[in-house]
Amino acid sequence: MAEGDPQLQRMIAIETQKQEFQQRIHDLTEKCWDTCMLGVPGQRLDRKTETCIGQCVQRFIDASNFVVNRLEKEGQANLRQAQDETGGFKWQ
Repeated sequence: MAEGDPQLQRMIAIETQKQEFQQRIHDLTEKCWDTCMLGVPGQRLDRKTETCIGQCVQRFIDASNFVVNRLEKEGQANLRQAQDETGGFKWQ
């Protein structure tokens, strides 16, 4: 039964974490936009707004890189754990 499979449960937990992270990033991006865009934008962005948006984008990139790196490490650790539990990786 798949419900009791610990490896499947770990995969579901990782996917749930990814989804929650994406929602947080979406919320953060929306807040940054609302913070940076004071009023209706004209033909061009002023320097302050441009800087604010640039910093917001950089925070998004930094956060995304952090999460990707962490998920990769967790995935590698989970794979090693699964290999240890089965005596090696086996396709079923």
